[in-house]
Amino acid sequence: MKQVVLGALRARGLNIVRVRSDDVADYRRLYPKSAVDERRFYNVGAGSFSHPCWTNIDFISDWYGSVQKNVVHHDLMSGEPLPISDASAEVIYTSHTIEHVKDDAVARLFREAHLALKLGGVFRVTTGPDAESDFAAMMRGDEEWFHWDRRYDAPGSYEGMLHAPATSRPLEERWLRHVASMLAPNDKTPSDHKFTAIEIRRIVAERGRVGALDYFTSLTAFDPQRPGNHVSWWDATKITTFLEVAGFKTVYRSGYSQSVCPVLRNTLYFDNTHPQMSVYVEAIKDF
Repeated sequence: MKQVVLGALRARGLNIVRVRSDDVADYRRLYPKSAVDERRFYNVGAGSFSHPCWTNIDFISDWYGSVQKNVVHHDLMSGEPLPISDASAEVIYTSHTIEHVKDDAVARLFREAHLALKLGGVFRVTTGPDAESDFAAMMRGDEEWFHWDRRYDAPGSYEGMLHAPATSRPLEERWLRHVASMLAPNDKTPSDHKFTAIEIRRIVAERGRVGALDYFTSLTAFDPQRPGNHVSWWDATKITTFLEVAGFKTVYRSGYSQSVCPVLRNTLYFDNTHPQMSVYVEAIKDF
């Protein structure tokens, strides 16, 4: 049962890790003492993440149960600024968070991150699914790509979210749940719009990849009772555009454990949520 619970938490972007005491030494070697003591490293959408050098910022909700650790509550959809002083943060990291809020909230988050970072500070964005590779897998009928759905097949694993085992539905509908959760017929989230596999294929044929993604996500809404729903889509190009509009000049596609920031290469803590389907983009505040 413990493995089932941990698997479900990781599928929601909640990483269960144990801090090693020697990890703190890396921060003291690389950063000013004041930055480490004041925990000027920020994980936005932190879930169960816990590290003595980091400040966790997240939307506190009963949906997450009791896994959230030492979290500063912040609702990205509220329009309120991040609870970080301007030009103070060494690093800001967000993993599998932006797909859970709407585009305008992400644009605001990116602007606030630019304001909050010190010169030379790093902002790392990882999210999933990568809308480009996920769409391609659906179009070629690659069932193995969507292997994580098998976690929600056994009795007791899916009933809170789904009407039926995850893999019992057509691949198109499973893909749609990955992009716009509430629109999938198997998802229990109420919605005026539910799309069958045939309808999904028709919309994709008419609108193309980006047009279909924009259309489906335009019909979604953030539900504070279901903050784990996906309501927006992201690929490297879209993330890069949003970061540049937010004021970042140095923006680049990264990869699993390939951060320019040494501490972010530690996959015990970072980049460990569904690497196969994730996309990684970084930005540096250079003015």
